[in-house]
Amino acid sequence: MVKVRIVEGPGAGTEFNVDQAVILGRLDSNDVPVHDPKASREHAKIYRQGAKFSIVDLNSSNGTFVNGKQITKQELAHEDRITIGKVTMVFENAEEAALKAAAPKRQSLDDAFSAAKEGKSSSSGAAGSGTPEIVMSGHKPLQFSRVKAGRPKISFDMDQLSPTGKLIAWIVIAAIVGALGWLTFTLSSGG
Repeated sequence: MVKVRIVEGPGAGTEFNVDQAVILGRLDSNDVPVHDPKASREHAKIYRQGAKFSIVDLNSSNGTFVNGKQITKQELAHEDRITIGKVTMVFENAEEAALKAAAPKRQSLDDAFSAAKEGKSSSSGAAGSGTPEIVMSGHKPLQFSRVKAGRPKISFDMDQLSPTGKLIAWIVIAAIVGALGWLTFTLSSGG
């Protein structure tokens, strides 16, 4: 259900349902009457565009404000505050609120690591356990990645290694190349 609820000014506490389109203004015949001398007769219109709602100012004398900014046309979100004169109303879209509540909360790895270091539970942690879900303490130099053909390959990120780790990695790579060279030479010389 979509509605506007007057929260400040004359008519505070009154709610009006929004179906496809409603006119806001000083006339009592409007869908949402705004009892303020600064309101124009037909001040603004809220209308549906697909799944979204927008508000447009109908060339009013004193302007329409959404969240404190004067607008000519703007898409509305759940709990946006619409002000006409001294009347403030809240746009409520229960469908949008339900979708936001059902959407999984996303958290960056940096935030999760910071929360883990401080001993705080991350928003994606087990409910009530106080233990962050992410237990990794650093980056791993050996990582899986995808190539353009879609087959996975293993890549090695030397930039994530310490200087000692880089030295050891180069020694191991040199030893493998040397062993392959020796094996190739031995097999090709027959003995």
